[in-house]
Amino acid sequence: MNPPSDDPLQYCRFCFSQFRVEPLLSGAQKDQQLINQISSIIQIKLDPDQASVTAICSMCRTQLKEFQLFRERCSHHDSIVREKVEGIQSSNNDMWFAVETLDDNDDSDEESAAMGKSDPLRNVPGAGSEKQTRENFWGAISQDVGVIPEHIQRALELTGFYRNASLGMISPTTIKQIEQDMPEAIEFVISQESKRTEVLRQYYGSVYCKNPAKFKFLAGEVQTILSITATVQENGIAEYLNKACVSQRVHNQTRRDQLYAAEKPDNADVFAEELVAKIKDYYKQHATSDKGFTDFFSRLPGVEGCDVRQTEDGTIFALLHCFYCKKNLKAFRSNRWNAWQISNFVQHCQHHYRIKYKISRRKRIQGGGNAEDATE
Repeated sequence: MNPPSDDPLQYCRFCFSQFRVEPLLSGAQKDQQLINQISSIIQIKLDPDQASVTAICSMCRTQLKEFQLFRERCSHHDSIVREKVEGIQSSNNDMWFAVETLDDNDDSDEESAAMGKSDPLRNVPGAGSEKQTRENFWGAISQDVGVIPEHIQRALELTGFYRNASLGMISPTTIKQIEQDMPEAIEFVISQESKRTEVLRQYYGSVYCKNPAKFKFLAGEVQTILSITATVQENGIAEYLNKACVSQRVHNQTRRDQLYAAEKPDNADVFAEELVAKIKDYYKQHATSDKGFTDFFSRLPGVEGCDVRQTEDGTIFALLHCFYCKKNLKAFRSNRWNAWQISNFVQHCQHHYRIKYKISRRKRIQGGGNAEDATE
């Protein structure tokens, strides 16, 4: 196999592509950094003379950036894990004590699920869902390429070209492969969701949703996909991932603003006293003479650390301030039981003072009709 040209600046040294090729060195201070990346990541060493007559295509340059980002991200996450493991191994102060699970009526799992539906933030736009992240990502790319039909977005997601560098590596041949892979993948989606008509419309579009066997991307849709690829090649996938994250942070701020916009009920102080009393009564039932428990108990939130609010539909909730991590945790007041649910707060406190739960079950006493609690 021979190089595609006698002029090394007319083709990419790393893949022989002659599309979107440019000199490797630009005369900038980052040239040496780029040479070092090539040496460390793909194990090709170039001296200054070789580098000066070397070209690279936009796709390989993007891949090089992605490899570097991947390497840095892995190193960062590995350091976090190592610090965590070493911290656990060196810590001799973790106190464990056994308590019963929350099994009073107002803190039942069934009621917790019901109250979850009353979360005042549940319907706030941009509340940090995967759907919102997806919309942010495609919205960022749409700013550069124009409207991207939904079925194209879903087709690329379904076949693995979503939020990664491969989105910048699609060719006409790849598009044909996507068309071939889609039927089997879509049938799997249908088997999981059982809404066949809606799924076919989402993935095949309005033209082929009623005749998926003949599906293929229209000429304009092919150009849209190639435009997406060219844009990601030019700017790098990281730019659009970052834009999606920025949009997400803006949405999260909106979520927090919505939370604090809820008004205080007239009897907020009474509700706060009830909530604080319930939390402390719960832990008093399992008090020990251990100093660790005493310190933990003294840092439970008081009335001043309990901000009670009421949504427009009448749902009462509170923000409990955690002394340890400085976060505000939500607690809801059950309309059914007229009592506070504290399971969310208790579970969070596991991170600060470990609690080993006993598994409670109910069993019948032989020869009688009463029940008693037993632990396993």
